[in-house]
Amino acid sequence: MQITFLGTGAATAVPLPFCSCPTCRAARVQVGKDLRTRSALLINDDLLIDCGADAVSSAHRLGRDLTRVRTLLVTHAHGDHFDSGHLVTRMPEYGCADTPPLLIAASGASLIRLGQWLEGEESGTDLTTPSGREKLNLTVHEVQVGTPFSAGKYTVTGIYSHHAPDCDSRMYLISDGQTAIFYGVDSPAFGEDVWQALEQTGTQFACVILDHTYGLMPETGYPTDHMNARDVAEAAARLRAQGLLTPRGHVFATHLSHENMLPHEEMSAFARAHGYEIAFDGLTLTL
Repeated sequence: MQITFLGTGAATAVPLPFCSCPTCRAARVQVGKDLRTRSALLINDDLLIDCGADAVSSAHRLGRDLTRVRTLLVTHAHGDHFDSGHLVTRMPEYGCADTPPLLIAASGASLIRLGQWLEGEESGTDLTTPSGREKLNLTVHEVQVGTPFSAGKYTVTGIYSHHAPDCDSRMYLISDGQTAIFYGVDSPAFGEDVWQALEQTGTQFACVILDHTYGLMPETGYPTDHMNARDVAEAAARLRAQGLLTPRGHVFATHLSHENMLPHEEMSAFARAHGYEIAFDGLTLTL
């Protein structure tokens, strides 16, 4: 299994256009791995997790062909994870010939919102309606928590995320029968329900990818809607202690903002000392 981080930034990407904090200033000077577009992950060349505003341009820049994607997993209906403008170009009216079939999977609440966004972009494209699905040449799967489903050669299981309850957010376990990964974005620090759900799958992961929106936050008074560096370090330790990683399994952090974040190389040094690694745009791994 090959995975490519098309983007590793949080909703704002890095640097923020009007921000002069040390992280954003460093990103403008150092560029390279310090520049982060909004998060998306490509598995092999046929499964995409999230398709926000930056995913298509990032794929082009990295030489990845999204015409081969047959499954789109959407974590939740927030704008940095789904850009309806990309999907409506599948319509014949855009001159898009022989659009390949596409499966879109998300929670029921997110699918409703995605359909509304599509309809607002182009009339008649609500993916919750048969006519909308036909117009976009796609099928839809409503992801039930803990119930595996088939997506091409993959088996996918949705795990509930406590991020954005109004969207009924999902994290995803993806297996090709030989290799399994877990994509834990967006999410606050895992509750016991998430740990139990992961244990109950009986899966050892070759790679676990965790939300790392916030950096080295103070001990108290920080936002808890996403993970920070301390949360990721604790999760990495617990993944190993509970045998949820293969012997050579990786823990990578993605979805990084600028808040209390160090530049990439400094943040990577902290991460390595605490049992995980920091992903960057364009990072490709063969698992």
